[in-house]
Amino acid sequence: MAVSEDGEPDSQGPERPGGQAGISLTQNPARAGARRRQSLREREQRLLERERRLLERERQLLDHGSHAFDWLGTSTAGTFWSRLNAVDFMNSSLQFAALAILVLFPFVITVSAESGGDARHGLIARLGLDQKAAQDVNELMSSGSHSVATLSVFGALFVLLGAMGIASTLQVWYQRVYDQPPAHTLFRQLASRLLWLGGLLGYLTVQDFSFIQLKPVGGARVPIYAATFILAVAFYWWTPHVLLLGRIAWRRLFPAAVATAVFVTGLGVFSALVFSPQIVSSHADYGSIGVVTVLLSYLIGLAVCIHLGAVAGRMWDERRSEPPADHEELPLS
Repeated sequence: MAVSEDGEPDSQGPERPGGQAGISLTQNPARAGARRRQSLREREQRLLERERRLLERERQLLDHGSHAFDWLGTSTAGTFWSRLNAVDFMNSSLQFAALAILVLFPFVITVSAESGGDARHGLIARLGLDQKAAQDVNELMSSGSHSVATLSVFGALFVLLGAMGIASTLQVWYQRVYDQPPAHTLFRQLASRLLWLGGLLGYLTVQDFSFIQLKPVGGARVPIYAATFILAVAFYWWTPHVLLLGRIAWRRLFPAAVATAVFVTGLGVFSALVFSPQIVSSHADYGSIGVVTVLLSYLIGLAVCIHLGAVAGRMWDERRSEPPADHEELPLS
Protein backbone atom coordinates (compact mmCIF):
# COMPACT_ATOMS: atom_id res chain seq x y z
CA MET A 1 0.00 0.00 0.00
CA ALA A 2 1.35 3.45 -0.78
CA VAL A 3 1.97 5.82 2.20
CA SER A 4 1.60 9.55 1.95
CA GLU A 5 4.05 12.07 3.35
CA ASP A 6 2.02 12.47 6.65
CA GLY A 7 2.20 8.74 7.21
CA GLU A 8 -1.40 7.94 6.26
CA PRO A 9 -2.16 5.54 3.63
CA ASP A 10 -2.65 7.08 0.24
CA SER A 11 -6.23 6.40 -0.82
CA GLN A 12 -5.43 7.37 -4.36
CA GLY A 13 -3.15 4.59 -5.34
CA PRO A 14 -1.35 4.42 -8.62
CA GLU A 15 -3.55 3.99 -11.68
CA ARG A 16 -4.10 0.35 -12.38
CA PRO A 17 -3.72 -1.23 -15.66
CA GLY A 18 -7.41 -2.06 -15.58
CA GLY A 19 -8.15 1.59 -16.04
CA GLN A 20 -6.12 1.70 -19.22
CA ALA A 21 -7.86 -1.41 -20.45
CA GLY A 22 -11.19 0.24 -19.82
CA ILE A 23 -10.18 3.31 -21.76
CA SER A 24 -8.91 1.21 -24.70
CA LEU A 25 -12.12 -0.79 -24.77
CA THR A 26 -14.15 2.37 -25.15
CA GLN A 27 -11.92 3.64 -28.00
CA ASN A 28 -11.52 0.44 -30.12
CA PRO A 29 -15.07 0.35 -31.60
CA ALA A 30 -14.71 3.91 -32.88
CA ARG A 31 -11.36 3.20 -34.42
CA ALA A 32 -12.62 -0.08 -35.93
CA GLY A 33 -15.62 1.73 -37.41
CA ALA A 34 -13.38 4.39 -38.89
CA ARG A 35 -11.11 1.78 -40.40
CA ARG A 36 -14.14 -0.10 -41.79
CA ARG A 37 -15.53 3.06 -43.35
CA GLN A 38 -12.13 3.86 -44.81
CA SER A 39 -11.90 0.32 -46.23
CA LEU A 40 -15.37 0.62 -47.73
CA ARG A 41 -14.48 3.96 -49.31
CA GLU A 42 -11.30 2.52 -50.78
CA ARG A 43 -13.20 -0.48 -52.14
CA GLU A 44 -15.83 1.80 -53.61
CA GLN A 45 -13.12 3.86 -55.27
CA ARG A 46 -11.51 0.73 -56.69
CA LEU A 47 -14.87 -0.43 -58.05
CA LEU A 48 -15.52 2.99 -59.59
CA GLU A 49 -12.08 2.99 -61.16
CA ARG A 50 -12.64 -0.50 -62.52
CA GLU A 51 -16.02 0.52 -63.94
CA ARG A 52 -14.43 3.57 -65.51
CA ARG A 53 -11.77 1.43 -67.18
CA LEU A 54 -14.42 -1.00 -68.46
CA LEU A 55 -16.46 1.85 -69.90
CA GLU A 56 -13.35 3.27 -71.54
CA ARG A 57 -12.53 -0.12 -73.00
CA GLU A 58 -16.09 -0.52 -74.26
CA ARG A 59 -15.94 2.91 -75.88
CA GLN A 60 -12.68 1.99 -77.61
CA LEU A 61 -14.15 -1.28 -78.90
CA LEU A 62 -17.22 0.55 -80.19
CA ASP A 63 -14.99 3.08 -81.93
CA HIS A 64 -12.97 0.30 -83.54
CA GLY A 65 -16.17 -1.51 -84.55
CA SER A 66 -17.60 1.67 -86.01
CA HIS A 67 -14.43 2.29 -88.00
CA ALA A 68 -14.45 -1.31 -89.24
CA PHE A 69 -18.12 -1.04 -90.20
CA ASP A 70 -17.49 2.23 -92.02
CA TRP A 71 -14.53 0.67 -93.83
CA LEU A 72 -16.61 -2.36 -94.80
CA GLY A 73 -19.41 -0.14 -96.05
CA THR A 74 -17.04 1.76 -98.32
CA SER A 75 -15.18 -1.35 -99.52
CA THR A 76 -16.03 -3.16 -102.74
CA ALA A 77 -17.72 -6.02 -100.89
CA GLY A 78 -19.76 -3.61 -98.78
CA THR A 79 -20.86 -1.62 -101.82
CA PHE A 80 -21.74 -4.83 -103.65
CA TRP A 81 -23.88 -6.05 -100.75
CA SER A 82 -25.56 -2.67 -100.34
CA ARG A 83 -26.56 -2.58 -104.00
CA LEU A 84 -27.93 -6.11 -103.82
CA ASN A 85 -30.08 -5.12 -100.85
CA ALA A 86 -31.16 -1.97 -102.65
CA VAL A 87 -32.73 -4.04 -105.43
CA ASP A 88 -34.26 -6.43 -102.84
CA PHE A 89 -32.63 -9.40 -104.55
CA MET A 90 -33.81 -12.11 -102.16
CA ASN A 91 -37.53 -11.33 -102.24
CA SER A 92 -37.33 -10.69 -105.98
CA SER A 93 -35.67 -14.10 -106.49
CA LEU A 94 -38.44 -15.85 -104.55
CA GLN A 95 -41.06 -14.09 -106.66
CA PHE A 96 -39.22 -15.04 -109.85
CA ALA A 97 -39.13 -18.72 -108.86
CA ALA A 98 -42.85 -18.77 -108.07
CA LEU A 99 -43.71 -17.05 -111.36
CA ALA A 100 -41.48 -19.41 -113.30
CA ILE A 101 -43.26 -22.45 -111.91
CA LEU A 102 -46.72 -20.97 -112.40
CA VAL A 103 -46.43 -19.28 -115.80
CA LEU A 104 -43.04 -19.75 -117.47
CA PHE A 105 -42.97 -23.55 -117.33
CA PRO A 106 -46.45 -23.87 -118.91
CA PHE A 107 -45.43 -21.39 -121.62
CA VAL A 108 -42.19 -23.19 -122.50
CA ILE A 109 -43.81 -26.66 -122.32
CA THR A 110 -46.69 -25.54 -124.55
CA VAL A 111 -44.48 -23.88 -127.17
CA SER A 112 -42.09 -26.84 -127.16
CA ALA A 113 -44.94 -29.32 -127.62
CA GLU A 114 -46.42 -27.21 -130.42
CA SER A 115 -43.08 -27.38 -132.25
CA GLY A 116 -42.84 -31.14 -131.74
CA GLY A 117 -40.30 -31.09 -128.92
CA ASP A 118 -40.28 -31.98 -125.26
CA ALA A 119 -39.26 -29.30 -122.77
CA ARG A 120 -38.50 -31.92 -120.13
CA HIS A 121 -35.39 -33.07 -121.99
CA GLY A 122 -33.91 -29.58 -121.96
CA LEU A 123 -34.70 -29.13 -118.26
CA ILE A 124 -33.09 -32.46 -117.38
CA ALA A 125 -29.97 -31.65 -119.42
CA ARG A 126 -29.77 -28.15 -117.96
CA LEU A 127 -29.81 -29.53 -114.43
CA GLY A 128 -27.38 -32.34 -115.28
CA LEU A 129 -29.61 -35.03 -113.78
CA ASP A 130 -28.88 -38.73 -113.79
CA GLN A 131 -31.31 -41.37 -115.05
CA LYS A 132 -33.22 -41.88 -111.80
CA ALA A 133 -33.67 -38.17 -111.16
CA ALA A 134 -34.69 -37.66 -114.80
CA GLN A 135 -37.37 -40.32 -114.35
CA ASP A 136 -38.77 -38.47 -111.33
CA VAL A 137 -38.91 -35.21 -113.33
CA ASN A 138 -40.66 -36.98 -116.23
CA GLU A 139 -43.27 -38.29 -113.81
CA LEU A 140 -43.83 -34.78 -112.45
CA MET A 141 -44.86 -33.16 -115.74
CA SER A 142 -46.08 -34.25 -119.14
CA SER A 143 -44.71 -33.38 -122.54
CA GLY A 144 -47.56 -30.91 -123.12
CA SER A 145 -48.95 -32.55 -126.26
CA HIS A 146 -52.39 -33.03 -124.71
CA SER A 147 -52.55 -29.41 -123.56
CA VAL A 148 -51.76 -28.21 -127.08
CA ALA A 149 -54.57 -30.31 -128.54
CA THR A 150 -57.12 -28.86 -126.10
CA LEU A 151 -55.72 -25.33 -125.82
CA SER A 152 -58.20 -22.59 -126.64
CA VAL A 153 -57.50 -19.06 -127.78
CA PHE A 154 -58.19 -17.69 -124.31
CA GLY A 155 -55.93 -20.34 -122.78
CA ALA A 156 -53.11 -19.46 -125.16
CA LEU A 157 -53.57 -15.76 -124.38
CA PHE A 158 -53.46 -16.48 -120.65
CA VAL A 159 -50.23 -18.49 -120.99
CA LEU A 160 -48.67 -15.72 -123.07
CA LEU A 161 -49.63 -12.97 -120.62
CA GLY A 162 -48.27 -15.05 -117.76
CA ALA A 163 -44.94 -15.48 -119.51
CA MET A 164 -44.80 -11.74 -120.11
CA GLY A 165 -44.94 -11.37 -116.32
CA ILE A 166 -41.47 -12.94 -116.18
CA ALA A 167 -40.22 -10.44 -118.75
CA SER A 168 -41.77 -7.62 -116.75
CA THR A 169 -40.01 -8.84 -113.59
CA LEU A 170 -36.62 -8.90 -115.30
CA GLN A 171 -37.27 -5.49 -116.79
CA VAL A 172 -37.88 -4.00 -113.34
CA TRP A 173 -34.70 -5.66 -112.02
CA TYR A 174 -32.49 -4.14 -114.70
CA GLN A 175 -34.16 -0.76 -114.32
CA ARG A 176 -33.26 -0.79 -110.62
CA VAL A 177 -29.69 -1.92 -111.18
CA TYR A 178 -28.98 0.65 -113.90
CA ASP A 179 -31.12 3.44 -112.39
CA GLN A 180 -33.36 3.70 -115.43
CA PRO A 181 -36.96 4.93 -115.36
CA PRO A 182 -39.69 2.82 -116.96
CA ALA A 183 -40.78 3.58 -120.49
CA HIS A 184 -43.40 6.29 -120.81
CA THR A 185 -45.44 4.36 -123.37
CA LEU A 186 -47.05 1.02 -122.59
CA PHE A 187 -46.64 -0.10 -126.18
CA ARG A 188 -42.83 0.05 -126.00
CA GLN A 189 -42.83 -1.92 -122.76
CA LEU A 190 -45.08 -4.66 -124.19
CA ALA A 191 -43.07 -4.78 -127.42
CA SER A 192 -39.79 -5.20 -125.55
CA ARG A 193 -41.25 -7.99 -123.39
CA LEU A 194 -42.65 -9.85 -126.39
CA LEU A 195 -39.31 -9.51 -128.16
CA TRP A 196 -37.55 -10.86 -125.08
CA LEU A 197 -39.86 -13.88 -124.93
CA GLY A 198 -38.99 -14.66 -128.54
CA GLY A 199 -35.29 -14.36 -127.71
CA LEU A 200 -35.76 -16.61 -124.67
CA LEU A 201 -37.28 -19.34 -126.83
CA GLY A 202 -34.40 -19.03 -129.28
CA TYR A 203 -31.86 -19.17 -126.45
CA LEU A 204 -33.45 -22.30 -124.95
CA THR A 205 -33.67 -23.96 -128.37
CA VAL A 206 -29.99 -23.38 -129.18
CA GLN A 207 -29.04 -24.45 -125.67
CA ASP A 208 -31.03 -27.69 -125.92
CA PHE A 209 -29.47 -28.43 -129.30
CA SER A 210 -25.98 -27.92 -127.90
CA PHE A 211 -26.76 -30.23 -124.99
CA ILE A 212 -27.82 -32.95 -127.43
CA GLN A 213 -24.86 -32.56 -129.75
CA LEU A 214 -22.16 -32.13 -127.12
CA LYS A 215 -21.20 -35.21 -125.17
CA PRO A 216 -19.24 -35.38 -121.92
CA VAL A 217 -15.53 -35.95 -122.43
CA GLY A 218 -14.24 -38.67 -120.14
CA GLY A 219 -17.30 -38.35 -117.96
CA ALA A 220 -16.78 -34.59 -117.57
CA ARG A 221 -19.31 -32.05 -118.83
CA VAL A 222 -16.67 -29.48 -119.82
CA PRO A 223 -17.95 -29.00 -123.42
CA ILE A 224 -21.48 -28.54 -122.11
CA TYR A 225 -20.32 -25.98 -119.57
CA ALA A 226 -18.33 -24.13 -122.22
CA ALA A 227 -21.39 -23.94 -124.46
CA THR A 228 -23.50 -22.82 -121.48
CA PHE A 229 -21.08 -19.99 -120.77
CA ILE A 230 -20.85 -18.75 -124.37
CA LEU A 231 -24.61 -18.84 -124.92
CA ALA A 232 -25.24 -17.17 -121.55
CA VAL A 233 -22.88 -14.31 -122.42
CA ALA A 234 -24.78 -13.68 -125.65
CA PHE A 235 -28.23 -13.95 -124.09
CA TYR A 236 -27.54 -11.89 -120.96
CA TRP A 237 -25.81 -9.25 -123.05
CA TRP A 238 -28.86 -8.94 -125.27
CA THR A 239 -31.48 -9.19 -122.46
CA PRO A 240 -30.83 -5.88 -120.66
CA HIS A 241 -30.37 -4.12 -124.00
CA VAL A 242 -33.87 -5.12 -125.02
CA LEU A 243 -35.60 -4.68 -121.67
CA LEU A 244 -33.97 -1.29 -121.09
CA LEU A 245 -35.07 -0.20 -124.57
CA GLY A 246 -31.54 0.33 -125.82
CA ARG A 247 -30.84 3.19 -123.42
CA ILE A 248 -27.60 1.59 -122.15
CA ALA A 249 -24.69 1.18 -124.56
CA TRP A 250 -23.65 -2.34 -125.53
CA ARG A 251 -20.13 -1.93 -124.16
CA ARG A 252 -21.52 -0.99 -120.74
CA LEU A 253 -23.70 -4.10 -120.65
CA PHE A 254 -20.92 -6.52 -121.57
CA PRO A 255 -19.44 -6.79 -118.03
CA ALA A 256 -22.85 -7.76 -116.68
CA ALA A 257 -23.21 -10.38 -119.41
CA VAL A 258 -19.86 -11.97 -118.56
CA ALA A 259 -20.51 -11.89 -114.81
CA THR A 260 -23.99 -13.38 -115.21
CA ALA A 261 -22.64 -16.11 -117.50
CA VAL A 262 -20.02 -17.02 -114.88
CA PHE A 263 -22.67 -17.32 -112.16
CA VAL A 264 -25.12 -19.24 -114.34
CA THR A 265 -22.42 -21.67 -115.45
CA GLY A 266 -21.41 -22.15 -111.82
CA LEU A 267 -25.03 -22.89 -110.97
CA GLY A 268 -25.04 -25.55 -113.71
CA VAL A 269 -21.95 -27.19 -112.22
CA PHE A 270 -23.51 -27.09 -108.75
CA SER A 271 -26.82 -28.53 -109.92
CA ALA A 272 -25.10 -31.40 -111.73
CA LEU A 273 -23.27 -32.32 -108.54
CA VAL A 274 -26.08 -31.87 -106.01
CA PHE A 275 -29.57 -31.96 -107.50
CA SER A 276 -29.81 -35.58 -108.69
CA PRO A 277 -29.61 -37.16 -105.22
CA GLN A 278 -31.76 -34.34 -103.84
CA ILE A 279 -34.53 -35.01 -106.37
CA VAL A 280 -34.41 -38.77 -105.79
CA SER A 281 -34.52 -38.47 -102.00
CA SER A 282 -37.19 -35.73 -102.04
CA HIS A 283 -39.35 -37.79 -104.38
CA ALA A 284 -39.00 -40.83 -102.13
CA ASP A 285 -39.85 -38.84 -99.00
CA TYR A 286 -42.49 -36.37 -100.19
CA GLY A 287 -43.53 -37.43 -103.69
CA SER A 288 -44.03 -34.91 -106.47
CA ILE A 289 -44.03 -31.93 -104.13
CA GLY A 290 -40.47 -32.83 -103.15
CA VAL A 291 -39.36 -32.61 -106.79
CA VAL A 292 -41.12 -29.24 -107.12
CA THR A 293 -39.23 -27.98 -104.07
CA VAL A 294 -35.89 -28.89 -105.63
CA LEU A 295 -36.87 -27.20 -108.90
CA LEU A 296 -37.89 -24.10 -106.95
CA SER A 297 -34.49 -23.99 -105.27
CA TYR A 298 -32.84 -24.14 -108.71
CA LEU A 299 -35.00 -21.28 -109.99
CA ILE A 300 -34.23 -19.20 -106.89
CA GLY A 301 -30.55 -19.81 -107.52
CA LEU A 302 -30.96 -18.76 -111.16
CA ALA A 303 -32.64 -15.51 -110.11
CA VAL A 304 -29.89 -14.80 -107.58
CA CYS A 305 -27.29 -15.41 -110.31
CA ILE A 306 -29.00 -12.86 -112.56
CA HIS A 307 -28.99 -10.31 -109.73
CA LEU A 308 -25.36 -10.99 -108.86
CA GLY A 309 -24.28 -10.71 -112.47
CA ALA A 310 -26.15 -7.46 -113.10
CA VAL A 311 -24.85 -5.73 -109.95
CA ALA A 312 -21.29 -7.00 -110.42
CA GLY A 313 -21.34 -5.94 -114.07
CA ARG A 314 -22.59 -2.47 -113.18
CA MET A 315 -19.80 -2.02 -110.62
CA TRP A 316 -17.25 -3.41 -113.04
CA ASP A 317 -18.34 -0.94 -115.70
CA GLU A 318 -18.18 1.94 -113.23
CA ARG A 319 -14.66 1.02 -112.17
CA ARG A 320 -13.60 0.70 -115.80
CA SER A 321 -15.19 4.03 -116.73
CA GLU A 322 -13.60 6.00 -113.88
CA PRO A 323 -11.21 8.68 -115.18
CA PRO A 324 -7.58 8.19 -114.17
CA ALA A 325 -6.36 10.14 -111.21
CA ASP A 326 -4.76 13.47 -112.05
CA HIS A 327 -1.04 13.52 -111.34
CA GLU A 328 0.42 16.68 -109.93
CA GLU A 329 2.90 18.34 -112.18
CA LEU A 330 6.36 18.40 -110.79
CA PRO A 331 7.96 21.84 -110.68
CA LEU A 332 10.74 22.41 -113.15
CA SER A 333 14.10 22.78 -111.51
